[in-house]
Amino acid sequence: MPDKTLERERPGALVRDVAIAAVFASVVIATEYAFRHYILFWMPTLGSLLVNDMVALAMAYSLLAIICGWLKHADWRQELPALWQALRDFVMRWTYIPWLLGLMLCLVVLPPLDQWLWADLRVPMWVSTFRNQDVWFASAASVLEIPARIGVNGFLVPVAEEYLWRGLIQIHLLRVLPGVVAIGSTAILFSIKHVLVDASWGRFLTLVSFGVIVGIVAQRHSWRTSAALHLVVNTASTAAALAFGKE
Repeated sequence: MPDKTLERERPGALVRDVAIAAVFASVVIATEYAFRHYILFWMPTLGSLLVNDMVALAMAYSLLAIICGWLKHADWRQELPALWQALRDFVMRWTYIPWLLGLMLCLVVLPPLDQWLWADLRVPMWVSTFRNQDVWFASAASVLEIPARIGVNGFLVPVAEEYLWRGLIQIHLLRVLPGVVAIGSTAILFSIKHVLVDASWGRFLTLVSFGVIVGIVAQRHSWRTSAALHLVVNTASTAAALAFGKE
């Protein structure tokens, strides 16, 4: 096994891995931005724009997972069963409960602070000027939104995000940076992605804290375990938003 201390001391390794992490982060941000602010409007409206948004997200992260997985030689026939096992372990073992409670606490406590600190900050947003005028399944919009939000925001996105952010970007930073710096940097980049795509600072600290917690879980276990944690939180919050009629 290579000595990570020695690897950190090599300037070439530092520049290489930080550059690779930066490229992956930039590609993730640019891809999600393009799909959610351009391709979303080029498609026929599938009941509602919210459904289109979920479809655009699914397309973006499926493409990212396939291409980045191919570049990193990921074997999804092995990764998906391993992810399922990680989810089972997460549900069956009490040792993960503190992490889950920590995430839930962040989602409750920090959003008001974010609103207080950043409510007046504005982020520019560029969107497609073209709008596809076709509307399909208009009468089924409210029905389509439920599986779209649960399937994409609850399941697909958490898995893909954890693979990309904690399974690729954080891994490269951990090779050449101290753990605290690597996890913190990944969490900040993860939060900035949401700032740019959502054109809002409204969840910055919340998502930095979220990223730190899942980053620690990924470092101690694997990105699959952090994906299981992310999946449970996203599914629960999405189901709660649907139950209370929130976007």
